[in-house]
Amino acid sequence: MAGAVFYIRVSTAEQASGNNSLPVQEKKLRDYCRREGLDVLKVFVDPGESARTTDRPKFQAMLAYCREHRRKVSHVLVADLSRLSRSVMDQGYTIAALQRLGVKVESVDEPMTGDSAVGQLTRNMIGTFNQFFSDSLSERTRYRMKAAVNAGRFPWPAPIGYLNVDKKLCADPERAPFVRQAFELMASGRFSTGDSVLKLLTSLGLTTRKGRPLTKQSFARMLSNPLYMGWIVSGDDRVLGNHDPLISEALFQNVQQRINGKACPHKKVNEDFPLRGVVQCAKCGKPLTAGWVRGRKKLYPRYWCWEEKCKAVGVSREDLEGQFVNLLSRMQPTAELLAELPERAAAHWQARKARIAVDARTLNNSLAVERTLNQKAIMAKLNGTLSDADFDSVKASITEKISGIESQIKALDCERSTMDDLLQQTQNEAVDLVGAWQKGNINQRQELATAFFPEGLVFSHERQFFEPANVVIHQMVWRFVTNEIDIGVPGGI
Repeated sequence: MAGAVFYIRVSTAEQASGNNSLPVQEKKLRDYCRREGLDVLKVFVDPGESARTTDRPKFQAMLAYCREHRRKVSHVLVADLSRLSRSVMDQGYTIAALQRLGVKVESVDEPMTGDSAVGQLTRNMIGTFNQFFSDSLSERTRYRMKAAVNAGRFPWPAPIGYLNVDKKLCADPERAPFVRQAFELMASGRFSTGDSVLKLLTSLGLTTRKGRPLTKQSFARMLSNPLYMGWIVSGDDRVLGNHDPLISEALFQNVQQRINGKACPHKKVNEDFPLRGVVQCAKCGKPLTAGWVRGRKKLYPRYWCWEEKCKAVGVSREDLEGQFVNLLSRMQPTAELLAELPERAAAHWQARKARIAVDARTLNNSLAVERTLNQKAIMAKLNGTLSDADFDSVKASITEKISGIESQIKALDCERSTMDDLLQQTQNEAVDLVGAWQKGNINQRQELATAFFPEGLVFSHERQFFEPANVVIHQMVWRFVTNEIDIGVPGGI
């Protein structure tokens, strides 16, 4: 008696549309068997699986069943060839492999695909169109996902610690505290391995969204994911996301160094390098990066061009910032500059308000995270799932973090000034630029640099000075020439 095996498959989009749903496909195949007098031996269903690959659980199970029961199976039935495969090569290989077992592949919706010359031609043409449809869909999907990434959106399922809400990543109030604490504990140096941290956090209640314990592999991927510090990385693209980071770039960098010692992304704002991102390379025009370079006996602070094909600038922090301070000392406030002070103060005010708002939101979120973790640690201690030693370690870490965050919040509150205060500050800066630079913190120094050099500064390695192409320097030279050009020139000439 001839026997048939069903293979049924849907992708997520098709399943949602209902045009080729699982029940519809199975009914078609059963009706075919009744007409042809075939027994139904087994039904294999792959729900939500792509046909771009043969690495599908039930598809491979179907092939194994046919090999094992080759004396019973005479047909493999599919609703259409796109259910079997959307690759011409995979389709041909699968049909040939089943034919060697004496099994015939039948497409119920495409009866003209038999083993005759015309049938094989038709089969190959249908397979080609199926692959074209899949390839074009994949191409459009990649384009849309790339566009989403470039816009700062994360177009994939949210990792642990985040939730997908209206096409945006939002912090998961239940798991985000655990993610932050995982990075904090790893960076503290009090734990020798990530396994110890994972075990501790699991005892505090860390699970996946399905309520399962996090595996070691998933935990390791989490600790290496730059998404948590605000960056979306896809292939060669690295874009600052529009979601709120759970941790700082400094913390992420610290953890990466502890994990593998490899080079990590620099902090966007670094206390040690206020001109990072402001000064540009004279050769390629890209902003200089900065960091501490290891010498034979100690670390040295340097600025350099990171562009692989350029690297034309490499200068010590002392030399570059010394040249910058020297430039500030030569700048004298002009009538035009003094007239622009209210406008510059307003620009300062807007930039400061935006920065303080972002910093305050980040700090308040961090404070809420630490307090939530503190409550969870106390509950775990009371429930007996957390040992005394682990509780003391977690408690010390949380207390230290809360104290540091509260100090930073107080510093932000002190920095909130009125517009009149800021106008007075801007006037002082205009009169004493060097003093304003020397007394300012990292944010104030960057505000000063970008206010007076909004287009940035171009630094030449050969001249070891800022290029005359800079607008401000060009104006300074022109004023000098204008003032001095008549010196020593006889009248009438």
